[in-house]
Amino acid sequence: MKQEFVISAVGLNLPGIVARVSKAVYDSKANFKDSSMTLLGKHFALMVLVVADDDEIARNLTDACNKLERDRELDINLFPIDDKYQGLGSEDSVPNYEIRVKGLDRMGIVYRTSQLMASLGINIVELETKLVEAKDGTPIFSLRTAVVVPENVKEETLRKDLKLLAEDNRETISVIRI
Repeated sequence: MKQEFVISAVGLNLPGIVARVSKAVYDSKANFKDSSMTLLGKHFALMVLVVADDDEIARNLTDACNKLERDRELDINLFPIDDKYQGLGSEDSVPNYEIRVKGLDRMGIVYRTSQLMASLGINIVELETKLVEAKDGTPIFSLRTAVVVPENVKEETLRKDLKLLAEDNRETISVIRI
């Protein structure tokens, strides 16, 4: 029986992390379905959704992930996806808007922005943040998110609410329909 798993791995940003994890998946005969990999500070992080076509492949994948964990170069977690959740949500995960926020680095930007989206029933599909220094050394925070805005949320309502949030927090917020 097919089984889906999420593999999460974090380690120092060294060459070969993707190769080691993908080899474990390949050697176990599981298959990549979706993945996200990025650099977070000095650490490389990845999350991979994989499919094991039968119980033997699932056991092989578990053994391979345990071996990677024992090698101590990576912190690995393997999460089996409960049958009742497999295949759910895919129709709601194609983003139709991109929302970007940029401003001085202050606590709460992610919270306030995501809270507004949640209050409108907007599903965040991707979210990435960066902290960079301006030429004068001022820390500038940026957030980029790909979202699914439901049909019942009017674009002008979304833009108005985000504009109010931007004015309240002295940030720049842009909304792009994709």
